[in-house]
Amino acid sequence: MNPTETEHRTTGWQRSIWIGALCFVALLVVDVLIVTWMRTGSGLAQWDEPVHQAFLDTRTPTGDALVTGFTNLGQTLPMEILGVVLCAVLYLRFRRWSIWGLPILTAVGSVAITEGAKLLFGRPRPPYAEAVPPYEPSFSFPSGHTLNSTAIAGIFAYLAVSLARRTWIKVAAVIAAVTWSILMGLSRLYLGHHWLTDVSAGWVTGLAWLVLVVTIHQAVTRRDPDLDPGPRPAPATS
Repeated sequence: MNPTETEHRTTGWQRSIWIGALCFVALLVVDVLIVTWMRTGSGLAQWDEPVHQAFLDTRTPTGDALVTGFTNLGQTLPMEILGVVLCAVLYLRFRRWSIWGLPILTAVGSVAITEGAKLLFGRPRPPYAEAVPPYEPSFSFPSGHTLNSTAIAGIFAYLAVSLARRTWIKVAAVIAAVTWSILMGLSRLYLGHHWLTDVSAGWVTGLAWLVLVVTIHQAVTRRDPDLDPGPRPAPATS
């Protein structure tokens, strides 16, 4: 490797660290604001009740069934099945260790963050009388469906953007991940299982965790690409 290549790699590695760190800190600041609003009933939390009532007024039996079916995809088992299928498809195509490692790390971390935050804040859910069954007994803040869906869908979009060559695949992966995350959060509001601040915290926290995972991965692989090798070239034949 010549000096120019070494300098370029070092610059790229440093840039990844700085951009990722700044985004992560900015998202943490937003998270702190949401927590403050949630605890004081100010800011965004002033919209918790109006938004809850607005979704309550739009419900229909058909909508309840469709949205419940969708939101159930954000539960642990369906997410695991979807994740394994996506990992298998990507690995068969690209043969990178990160295709398995990054989603597992992201999922384990997002679940741990969700459970820890729920216990820390202990916020009650909206009244069960105003929610679509089945009811959930866990605490409300943050929305676990939203947080986990944001982080996990995001890491698959990151893998697609990093590995795919065709632009349309990259764009489609990002659009799919953003759409999945937004719809999952809205489904929690529609069903009356969470407040607006719960879902907002899920989006922001899930994105913050995603940014942290991606930043670490970029820093490691840009500094030493051999840590995430692709498939070995086939031996030449005469």
